[in-house]
Amino acid sequence: MSCGLSWGFFGSGRFGAACLELLSAWRPPSWIVTAPPKPAGRGRSLSHTAVEAFAAAGLPSVPLVRSADASSDGAVLALGEEFRVDFCFVIDFGQLIREPLLRQDERVGCLNIHPSMLPEYRGAAPIQRALMDCRPRTGVTAFKLAPGMDSGPVLLRREITISGDDNAETLLERAAAAGTAAFIEHASSQPMEGWAFEAQDGSLATNAPKIRPDEERIDWGRPSGGISGQVRALAPRPGAWTTVRGRRLRVLSAAPAPEDEAGRAEPGTLCGVIDGGVAVHTGEGCLSLLEVQPEGKRAQRALDWWNGLRPAKGERLS
Repeated sequence: MSCGLSWGFFGSGRFGAACLELLSAWRPPSWIVTAPPKPAGRGRSLSHTAVEAFAAAGLPSVPLVRSADASSDGAVLALGEEFRVDFCFVIDFGQLIREPLLRQDERVGCLNIHPSMLPEYRGAAPIQRALMDCRPRTGVTAFKLAPGMDSGPVLLRREITISGDDNAETLLERAAAAGTAAFIEHASSQPMEGWAFEAQDGSLATNAPKIRPDEERIDWGRPSGGISGQVRALAPRPGAWTTVRGRRLRVLSAAPAPEDEAGRAEPGTLCGVIDGGVAVHTGEGCLSLLEVQPEGKRAQRALDWWNGLRPAKGERLS
């Protein structure tokens, strides 16, 4: 049923690149638009987007345009005129799509694959917010773009169970796989003329704004479960962090631990090794640090960090 469908792609980030790779195995795009490279790292050398990095290796013959404002970029508009497509994907692009690219009057126009069960978690950080909220499930939604934030009519949804081992990176990978597989199944089973879209119930909408820098620091006065969700939501980048002896310590993996094995102490107090992890007292329960990254060093097992630190009795993280 999908024979003959053509599509363009707008995207920049890692989730967009993952979706592009999976969709391209079904049918390569006619063209790709991504953001320009940006300075990154200590040397501030230019770094290409994740989408461009994949396209260069996996889709070298597909035309690609870099644009900081695609909706008003003549090169992008010319690309769309030269290579007419049935619809476009706009995934993890980081730019507002306006007319004429939005193509709102067309039956399909622009589609987005969003890693939440819309209208829940509209916004830039749905996966991170679901993990921070310690949700047992989330999902993925394919919907038609509209002028409002993630508010367009829905083509399909798929639920995803969040495992205890998931962090933002692994859950995004799973969401990309689930969303693209659901779309390909849908597109392969019926012609585009039969695709049905259902309006979202805006009264049920919740927001998932971008993670703020102040949300990255660990407050040890919170319950261990909430801190564990924060660690998972921010791993592996940018990483939840705390300080020890005046230096930053990123916590990359952690899990709640029984407090009765260590007794009570002030939140942030290091209380020793429990089941291969380093236990820290919180406002409610203990948190077992499993993987950490000291400032200026590589990621390592928390136990190895503990052995090198040799903390004094009652020493605290802050």
